[in-house]
Amino acid sequence: MTGCRWSKVILSLIFLPLLAGCWDRLEIEDRAVILGIAVDKVEGKTEAGTTNSSHLQRTDLPLKQGLLEITVQIAIPGRIPLGPGGSGEQSNKPSTKPIWVLSVQGHTIDDALSNLQQQLADQLFYGHLRVIAVSEEMAKSGIQNLNDFFRRQPQVRRTAWMVITKGRASDLMRTNPQLERVPTLYLQSTMDHAVEMGKFPNDFLGMFWSSLSARGREGYLPYIELKKEGNIEIAGMAVFKGDRMTGKTDALSVGSYMVIVGINPGGYHVMFPTPDRKSTFVFQGTHRSSKIEVAIRDGKPAFTVTVQVEGDIREKASENVKINKNTELSKLEQEMSGKVTEGLKNFIKKTQKFDADIFGFGEYVRAKKPGYWNRNIRTSQKWQEMYKNVDIEVKARIRIRRIGVKAT
Repeated sequence: MTGCRWSKVILSLIFLPLLAGCWDRLEIEDRAVILGIAVDKVEGKTEAGTTNSSHLQRTDLPLKQGLLEITVQIAIPGRIPLGPGGSGEQSNKPSTKPIWVLSVQGHTIDDALSNLQQQLADQLFYGHLRVIAVSEEMAKSGIQNLNDFFRRQPQVRRTAWMVITKGRASDLMRTNPQLERVPTLYLQSTMDHAVEMGKFPNDFLGMFWSSLSARGREGYLPYIELKKEGNIEIAGMAVFKGDRMTGKTDALSVGSYMVIVGINPGGYHVMFPTPDRKSTFVFQGTHRSSKIEVAIRDGKPAFTVTVQVEGDIREKASENVKINKNTELSKLEQEMSGKVTEGLKNFIKKTQKFDADIFGFGEYVRAKKPGYWNRNIRTSQKWQEMYKNVDIEVKARIRIRRIGVKAT
């Protein structure tokens, strides 16, 4: 009996800590839930707009990077809509607004958010952060500090989106979209639906950080432009070299990227001229396949990219376009294959000028030619220098699967 009694005491002591699961609980009403964050640069280095909660003015700290402006969307408890409802006029009333937009300045991300915490009664909470918007000016100067801060935050989900904005990123936090009362949730839906429709790769925050950590790949982010009516346009891709934005592409180049790496589904509509150059038609790719091969030629890596795009003809600009015979379809496919091959080559050359291998060709060298990589490259900096001079051959084939109900 004594041994059994001691066993129960020991088991009780072992399981006792597991029963205290709510000792550090924090009610949701006591949290300042951040839905979106925008980061902009501030002209000049004055500290007039800061709270200085983390350092004294006139300090000897090497604060040479200037000031940042952080704009946040904070959810107001009980006002986030769970479904459609309420007119746009009603949602703009102060008493019914679901979010609170605040701006604060600081020398670093943590410094600015510390200043923000000084102005709030509730503790900042990043568990529901959906979008991080960075201005183009800020991205070109480097986002190493931003990446470092958010990668250290266990609350930040890797499925959040980081976007680069044309103009000030804070404007994105203050926009008023007609289809959603919460701007951040509307932007998140825009990106999620773009992935579903084949308009953009699934490049959420965790994927971007993985690309930055890879030695043979560079990162990219959605390039967003805010229109006059409050709608949001995915205007292209922001291309990075390390943590610094080195260039941007147009919207159609997003489709070119997805063709080269073989991401499905296809979602872009492309206008082509007819073989006789007298009219045009619109082709939509529905399925893509890609194969990338690497070989060592003259002491340098050389790549061959073979892609195939299948799709449908969606529109003819003129009734004179005849595409109802196999010979005519074959001629159209050859013409389109040549155009696509030329476009993909030009896009790859553009990324070479940026010194940014967003396709991951370097990772193919690491995987397929590890001996060559270890002897001649090893680092991401060396691959950045080598990438702009490597030979990349592109072979594209277009297949028309459907021509529509009315072919003649």
